[in-house]
Amino acid sequence: MASGCGDVIEQANDELLRILGRGRAGLAEGIAWPTITPADHAERDAAAIGDVRRSGSAVVQKDFLRPDGSRIPVLAVVAAVSWDPYEWVAIVVDLSREERLRRLVQSEAAIVSSLLEDAPIGFALIDPELRFVRINNELAAMNGFTVDQHEGALVFELLPDLRDGAEPLLRRVLETGEPLRDVQIVGTTPADPDTTRTWLESFFPVRAPGGPTIGVAAVARDVTEVLQLQAELQATLTRQRQVLHELQTSLLPTLPDTPGFDLAAQYLGASIDIQLGGDWFDVLHAPDGRLVLAIGDVVGHGPAAVGLMARLSGAMRAYVTAGHGPGQVLTQLNRLLNAAPFPALASAAILYLERAGGDIEYASAGHPYPLMCAPGAAPAVLDQAQGMILGATADSFYASASARLHGGAAVLLYTDGLIETRGEDLDTGLARLRRAILASSQGTGGAAELLRAAIAGSAVSDERDDDVCLLAATRLPEIRSTADVNATRGQFDAVRAAVMGAEGRTDRYRRHGMGAGPVEVAAHDFASRPPAGPFISSGSTDEGGLR
Repeated sequence: MASGCGDVIEQANDELLRILGRGRAGLAEGIAWPTITPADHAERDAAAIGDVRRSGSAVVQKDFLRPDGSRIPVLAVVAAVSWDPYEWVAIVVDLSREERLRRLVQSEAAIVSSLLEDAPIGFALIDPELRFVRINNELAAMNGFTVDQHEGALVFELLPDLRDGAEPLLRRVLETGEPLRDVQIVGTTPADPDTTRTWLESFFPVRAPGGPTIGVAAVARDVTEVLQLQAELQATLTRQRQVLHELQTSLLPTLPDTPGFDLAAQYLGASIDIQLGGDWFDVLHAPDGRLVLAIGDVVGHGPAAVGLMARLSGAMRAYVTAGHGPGQVLTQLNRLLNAAPFPALASAAILYLERAGGDIEYASAGHPYPLMCAPGAAPAVLDQAQGMILGATADSFYASASARLHGGAAVLLYTDGLIETRGEDLDTGLARLRRAILASSQGTGGAAELLRAAIAGSAVSDERDDDVCLLAATRLPEIRSTADVNATRGQFDAVRAAVMGAEGRTDRYRRHGMGAGPVEVAAHDFASRPPAGPFISSGSTDEGGLR
């Protein structure tokens, strides 16, 4: 072994000094590399040094020149330690000893024999003219010719169907000296001319020591059957996923027709393998007439999660029908999970909406906060009734909180897949969701538009590792007996006649704005008796039309 700086050997062990025919005294002064290199090996050394500077290491077979003029053949492996200054280490093997040389030859012969005779992969050595130089039995059998028929033959005279795919790759390796690994080659060979097969091949440049590329070593493996099995497995997984997805969606409810509210829901399944989750939602009416919105997420994936989701959804309906409020429903669900024979966890949120006044009573168990969304305002977070995740502790108590949903506003319930992104916390995802809803046109398109805005502005992608469930309810504005129209005097008389009836009413009205322009009419003084039907309320539009 040796180490040095620049072209000077500064340290060496006894074996290297023996090879060089020098003593410690000469090493103390430094041994210059050019002084131990024969003149006819100078170019070879320069090429090796260039390899070290390009790649950090090099292997070179050369002679060392001793002080008595004799030469010792060696194999040197040199590696750079630093570049400024240029420092290096080297391992040197004496090739002059007959025993070492014999062992090296035997080792190389054994490697070549195993590769050509026993390896379960195809191997060939191809020269710059793209002729077979050597080939093993495995690749010869793939090609449909004997080993003797390959050697010296042009590659693409034997395998014309592979020319388009393989020839550019072989020439690229010859020209650049850079290897190509794991390239798919597709085609047919005379071994099975009616079957298109796929090979996974790698091509490596073969170089003479310190010289140019003199050929290409090709390693090939037939992967046709493997790819077919992978395709069949993927098709099976797709069918399994489709069946489970259909099972899961069949368990989700149909939204009921609820006067005064616009409802929308959407379920997006996970897209990885058959990772079906336990996300669910439900909409029903409580015995007192309130609209009930519920959403939940079972921890875990697969058929077991789907089954537990179905149990929780059914139990929730039973507890609501029995007259329990939001907090009581969650308390009962928590007891149900804690009594299960196997550990189970789930999050859930439940809201009761009063139809006439828009009063909300809600409770949550470890679930992402529901949002209350009003046009032109940042969504409000309903975070005043958050409890422990269901199934965590048997004695958890769930309180309820209240809010009010005004006409035109909406509530949004969702599962964590909507705001969860790997590498960031849920608060970041919730803030992104709120910004997306605020920036959208929510409030003009109803619950379905709110869902679209939430999905478009969240981190949900086509490649999801979790399922996503969303449920929205928009409270519709009250409909009054008014209409906005622009009317001339004659048009108004026709409207009045249709509204008041041909025989007229006892209600008094006044006309304003004489002439041919728009008019303003006030039907009023209902103190004596209420109106029996539609009436016209007073007011003018900014453009002068009749309201």
